[in-house]
Amino acid sequence: MILNRYIFKEILKVQIVTFVVLLSVFLCQSLIRYIGRAASGDTPADVVFSMVAYSVPSICYLMLPLSLFVAVISAVGRICSDSEMVVMRSSGFADASILKIALLLSVFTALAAAVNSLYLMPEASRAQLQLRQDAQNNPRYLPIESGRFVNFSSGENNYVIYIENVQGRGGHERHMGNVYVMNNSFGADSSFTASVSGEVTYDDEGYQWLDLGQGNRYERDPKNGSYRSIFFSSSKLPVGFNEAQRIDESDISAVSTLSLLKAEDHASRLELQWRLAPVFAVIVLTMIAVPLAMVNPRQGRFSRLWQAILIYAAYYLLLLAMRNMINAGRMWMLPGLYLVPTVFILLAAFPLNLQGRLLRRRKKA
Repeated sequence: MILNRYIFKEILKVQIVTFVVLLSVFLCQSLIRYIGRAASGDTPADVVFSMVAYSVPSICYLMLPLSLFVAVISAVGRICSDSEMVVMRSSGFADASILKIALLLSVFTALAAAVNSLYLMPEASRAQLQLRQDAQNNPRYLPIESGRFVNFSSGENNYVIYIENVQGRGGHERHMGNVYVMNNSFGADSSFTASVSGEVTYDDEGYQWLDLGQGNRYERDPKNGSYRSIFFSSSKLPVGFNEAQRIDESDISAVSTLSLLKAEDHASRLELQWRLAPVFAVIVLTMIAVPLAMVNPRQGRFSRLWQAILIYAAYYLLLLAMRNMINAGRMWMLPGLYLVPTVFILLAAFPLNLQGRLLRRRKKA
């Protein structure tokens, strides 16, 4: 019992440290990515940290199985390389007990992975979607600043807008002074508009409009190429984000797991399998990690690390490949993604564990 607790604590400590380090690295990477988007005007600066926080469940999707996999390789490998395993065996401690301890820890990790992928991930995706929608529909989040050129598009119209002065930075309305708008279509409808004031508003259907005050509009005559000037007291231009940046409200990642269980369509069934994938990955990779970590003291704790890295990479690459094939209709929905853990159990987990037992039986003989 003492040895069981000792091995359990050693694996758990390494797992926690590995998880925290990997999570910190990927969070920093996500933070840098969103800061870059905020600097370019694609993401409002006010929601950067919220977007990073909501990306944690997606990071944990990969980090939970990986942290336990690395913990078993590192902790058990250290115990074997320091000859502690030799002493344990001499006292009657069986190697199979390490597998039982690791599998017990994998059960807790699998439960955490299930809660994360089945509940937290869709909730976080829905929250991110809501933030992006608020950023698109709230004028104070528009990427307009004083003395800056901004590109907007609405349907076939592309605009380049320059504003000399922007007020109301923290409110829901942003008033602009000396606004210059160029229609960037370079066709018959190309025009240039100069106005003394402007304001972003929304109609009842939620479309964005740039309301311009008194100003002049210069339009090109497509017949002779000359320009004509039109004075106006007020004008409206439809503006919005680029089509590539528009939000797909039917994003399957934001759909709750309960809704996926009730759905019968192809995309929902595939998404449900994808959310269950880390649960199986935790257990399967643990069964592979234990025999890989059982090394001789002369080999060193990291002698089989390259094999572990290759197996882990192969597992997730095959999982991604299967997902793409199913999504493209080139693979059956069943067994679907469940085929990946089945293959690794039959071709990796069982052979590695049986090989270790056969070798020990030969040594005893």
